[in-house]
Amino acid sequence: MKPYVEKINKRVYYGWMIVLIAAISLFFSSPGQTYSISVFNAVYENELGYTKTMLSTGYSIATTLSGLLIVLIGKATDKFGHRKMYIIVTIMLAVAAFFSSMVMSIWMIYISFFLLRFFGQGSMTLIPSSLVPQWFEKKRAFALSIMVMGSFLGTLLVPRLNLWLIQTFEWQNAWRIWGISLLVILLPLILLFIYNKPHEIGIQMENEKNDLSEADQIIAIDKESWKLSEALKTKEFWFIGVMSMIVPMFTTGFTFHFYSIMSSRGVSSETAAWIIGLVAFPIVFMPFVAKAFIDKTKPKYVFAVTQIMILFSMVILLLWVSNAGTAIFFILFYGLAAAVQSVTLNTVWPLYFGRKYLGSIRGMTTVFMVIGSALGPLPFGVSFDQFGSFNPAIIAMMVFTVITIFFSVLISKPNKKIINNQLN
Repeated sequence: MKPYVEKINKRVYYGWMIVLIAAISLFFSSPGQTYSISVFNAVYENELGYTKTMLSTGYSIATTLSGLLIVLIGKATDKFGHRKMYIIVTIMLAVAAFFSSMVMSIWMIYISFFLLRFFGQGSMTLIPSSLVPQWFEKKRAFALSIMVMGSFLGTLLVPRLNLWLIQTFEWQNAWRIWGISLLVILLPLILLFIYNKPHEIGIQMENEKNDLSEADQIIAIDKESWKLSEALKTKEFWFIGVMSMIVPMFTTGFTFHFYSIMSSRGVSSETAAWIIGLVAFPIVFMPFVAKAFIDKTKPKYVFAVTQIMILFSMVILLLWVSNAGTAIFFILFYGLAAAVQSVTLNTVWPLYFGRKYLGSIRGMTTVFMVIGSALGPLPFGVSFDQFGSFNPAIIAMMVFTVITIFFSVLISKPNKKIINNQLN
């Protein structure tokens, strides 16, 4: 154990340092997030002359391709460890940002979208989400709720930050600033502080006394852990996966076109850039929600409540939002539902399927979320271009959400022995 690591662990469990770096990395996933990319869409439309449908189509294709390939990152994480993959992904996301600063055609924009989505929205969220559970069990939901504070800061600050960078330094330099920041801020933090698991540095999970030897602990982890091939045979994997598509689909859809939606409701771009950041504000309360609600409630009930809240949010956007005030109410209410569901998703996978193969399982489940993101912008773009309104796309997503409400009440923790006996 390195001296500074030992010094930190004597004062506070080192897992909290892992949580801190994970939160910072979620903030630095921003170049690949829709709330960040959407600010550049005005440039691509106004300066380069591309339509919403063209951009939405390329974005959806790039996101779908990213989703199909993200499982490879999960498998590589299980094989090579979180630390090595963290380093590679950080460097590649910086490369993606530099490439984005040079786009001059629609095809370069499409490639940019893919690189940003694969290494930012996909990989840079998958790795910390599967790393933190390696360090926590009893306080897992609380630790993950602290981790997602990085997403909160990104969503809150980055839209206005990007707008300021574009207006002050031009859009090409805005992308270059992101690339440099990844290399000089995030990469050194990963090199200094990231480790794969507690036993790598000779400490117990959550610094609690454990009578089991390291070998016995590994055996216990093996016993509770499902391989990806086994998890794929449960209905819970597929039902939760489909449910997990709703938030990224709806969020990406309305965020990608948020400035156009707000403009149609009489809200300026400057005000819209401030409002959209509020979607992450409820994350501030997640540590308290995790302790009071998520940790004490079966996931099926949490999912049912959040899906109903999401459905109600869509109704609000469809029928009520007409000015900045009602837009703020919508974004905060929806943000609360999305935040609770996000933390619950991060806790349910290790709870249901264990930790040993969590990288592979999270890689596969991320496919659902990324495909959900891919299915968001295009319906909104086509809806507006064909009907002059975003409402048909919202209604379609409402129907999908109703279906997932029924899925939520049908899940329960799968029994590995029962599943294997049924298949034998």
